[in-house]
Amino acid sequence: MKIFIVGLGLIGASYAEGLTLSGHTVYAYNRNPEITKLAIQEGIIHSNSSMDQLSQSDVVILALYPKHNIEFINAHRHLLKKGQLITDVSGTKSWMMKELETLLPQGVTYTSTHPMAGKETSGYHAKDSRIFKRANYIICKGSRSAATDESILRTIANDLHFGKITVVDAKTHDELIAFTSQLTHVLAVALMHADTFKETKEATGDSFRDLTRIAKINEIMWSELFLENKQALIDKINHFKEELDHVKSMIESDDKETLQTYLKIAKEKRKTFDVH
Repeated sequence: MKIFIVGLGLIGASYAEGLTLSGHTVYAYNRNPEITKLAIQEGIIHSNSSMDQLSQSDVVILALYPKHNIEFINAHRHLLKKGQLITDVSGTKSWMMKELETLLPQGVTYTSTHPMAGKETSGYHAKDSRIFKRANYIICKGSRSAATDESILRTIANDLHFGKITVVDAKTHDELIAFTSQLTHVLAVALMHADTFKETKEATGDSFRDLTRIAKINEIMWSELFLENKQALIDKINHFKEELDHVKSMIESDDKETLQTYLKIAKEKRKTFDVH
């Protein structure tokens, strides 16, 4: 396939690397033209990566922040052609998908995706297509999805060596991500802010290090993701606070039996995640 990637940050550049290695013809646009030149020099995108190729590509992958994806389509929709598939790799869906669905010209299809992969570092120089190996991949269908979109996106996911592929709607996606991704980042950051000991670095074990690893966060991107998914994230924070209060009450009342049962249920549920 001919694939045009908009944005060569961590995910966009890693996609370009992986899809080129898989035999696709990959073009790209980046707001910093020096990064585009570097990507051409390193061979992860085609040497003729001009905006003209946007009209010639089978698939366009938007790899900017959600609001910038919308701005790009609004500015360049006249270059899109009938029969193209537009997709994106953004971490929130509902608001962005509605905006894009109204902007896209007739005959252009749009189905969103979310590669559940990343690194603690960001930007083009952090690229590594191996981050997708066995990672989860979510496909979000909307009002502009075509019947053929899913098979094309599954091909891309397989060529990048993703693992489990799940298909949901935008609302379900945002609720899932609020819980499995955004809430966990909130917890990691809050744990770091709750630290009051000067000896913490010398007293940590694997549990604290594992829980707080993702506090090494891209504050610009994650602030936007939190606010774009505001209500779903607030709901999950409130639900989690209820669980914390429940644990607190069992400890306060010395309810050992109930506490053990609570811990055992969590342990058995977590074990099911490791079954492939």
